[in-house]
Amino acid sequence: MIVETRLRIATACIIAVMAAIGLVPHFVNASVEQAMAALDATTTREREYGALLNYLSDAEAAQRGYVITGRQEFLDPYHEALKALPALRKALAGQAAPASERQALDEIGRLTEAKLAYMREVVRVRSAQGAAAASALVENGRGKQYMDQLRERILAQEAAYASYRAALRDRLAGRSRLAANVSSIATLVDIVLLVAMGLVGGSALRQRRKAEQHATEISGQLRVTAELAERRNFQLQSGGEMLHALELAETLDEGAQIVALYFRQLLPGLSGSMYLYRHSRDILERKATWGTANDPDIAEPLDCWALRKGARHFTPSTEGALACRHALAAGTTVPRVCLPLVTQGNVIGFITAEGTALGNEDNAAERTWIMQLGEQVALALANVQLRVSLRHQSVIDPLTQLYNRRYLDETLKRELARATRRGAPLAVIMLDLDHFKRVNDTFGHEAGDMLLRNVGSVLLQAIRGSDVACRYGGEELVLLLPDCPLDSAVARAERLRQVIRALNLTVNKSVLTASASFGVAAYPTHGDAADVLLQAADAAMYAAKHGGRDQVCVAPVARLQEDGG
Repeated sequence: MIVETRLRIATACIIAVMAAIGLVPHFVNASVEQAMAALDATTTREREYGALLNYLSDAEAAQRGYVITGRQEFLDPYHEALKALPALRKALAGQAAPASERQALDEIGRLTEAKLAYMREVVRVRSAQGAAAASALVENGRGKQYMDQLRERILAQEAAYASYRAALRDRLAGRSRLAANVSSIATLVDIVLLVAMGLVGGSALRQRRKAEQHATEISGQLRVTAELAERRNFQLQSGGEMLHALELAETLDEGAQIVALYFRQLLPGLSGSMYLYRHSRDILERKATWGTANDPDIAEPLDCWALRKGARHFTPSTEGALACRHALAAGTTVPRVCLPLVTQGNVIGFITAEGTALGNEDNAAERTWIMQLGEQVALALANVQLRVSLRHQSVIDPLTQLYNRRYLDETLKRELARATRRGAPLAVIMLDLDHFKRVNDTFGHEAGDMLLRNVGSVLLQAIRGSDVACRYGGEELVLLLPDCPLDSAVARAERLRQVIRALNLTVNKSVLTASASFGVAAYPTHGDAADVLLQAADAAMYAAKHGGRDQVCVAPVARLQEDGG
């Protein structure tokens, strides 16, 4: 009777330990989800601070350009910043924040108002009194003082959030280690209890046999539970590492490769592929593959039942089951599961995984884990897609789909430095559409926009992969041609001139034609600095204008050297 009582007590202790082991992953998962939510909120907060600083910097650069040139188009970034800043500041102020950050936000708001008021005053003085008065106002240094103070405070807030993100990652790592330690200790406790049960059962052969049989069963359950807990801990840790890596991914292709790398670890014994929509949304491309999957390179939306249903689709076998067409094309017969990648109601693709382990009825937890992975990957890839889109919008002119002037300034300096190191040529072509104002006045601004779009398309089709086509401002466009000597650049400019001259656009049953004046300059013939090359190409373009338009002119070397001296 004493033996039975002790056995019951030991059994109860083992069951309690097993229950504790089973609960550990749930608590760890809740902590991880909370930390991931905090990481997302922190990333959003940092992005908003960065956007505030970028808008202020763009507005200041636009104001300076307007003071120097007096051209109204230079104020476009300034006006865009004035429109965007109120909503951004409201978003920053509307979120919960500690008292120290609230105080910093109040100071940033005060400095922002002062900086904007100062820039408005500079623009007003330049417009009313001219460049000299505006330059005098700029040279007093008050605007720079405001900007320096704003940059210091905003960067301080970004640094604080970066430190907080590092602390969150450390917390995630600590939770994973804690879960592993708890599982190990629980396993040791179970072993001790099993040994005690063996000693107690030694008093009677029959009771010992029963105890041994009972202990063997429980030991198997403990091993399965311990292995499951260990695997779940590994999955949580590796999943956190994967999400952190995706947070740092620069492109969707890089993100897909990260997913494939970690899925090999997270889903051992399974193969699969990840498909993402093209920009056209009419076809999906296979972006990543792991294991021995032999899926086709492309798939149509109707090829996958998971996309049709908007939910997970499991196929025990392609024979006698509702199988996806891409699975039939792969020729696989093993069990397969397809998961749509959905974030905020938007489907960006799907993941497919296959393997004999999926056909086990007791392995439903594995399919659930794959579904959870798919949800996390969808959210992470959506963030990557958003970052790529924001970077694209920051350097692409929305009308012509050419790069903007800011991208040109950065790229020209970089390519010029590369050309200097290699001793290679570098050409710059600047073109301006002739009588563009007359087009707007005669056909309307929509026709002018259509003409710019078509000319932009001409440039994109004509350039090499290493060339850069930019919208310099208004109807002025610039081509940057690395490894292109001057004579080749002139020949390419002449071909572009002929193509633009041959454009025939229909506007309200009227035919709209166009021509352009081209200016060509090259390194090292016309200078070794970015501003010098642009000025040379600009001067040559204006020479083409004064020479009758619709022609190509090369910058005069002697004149540039004289001006530079």
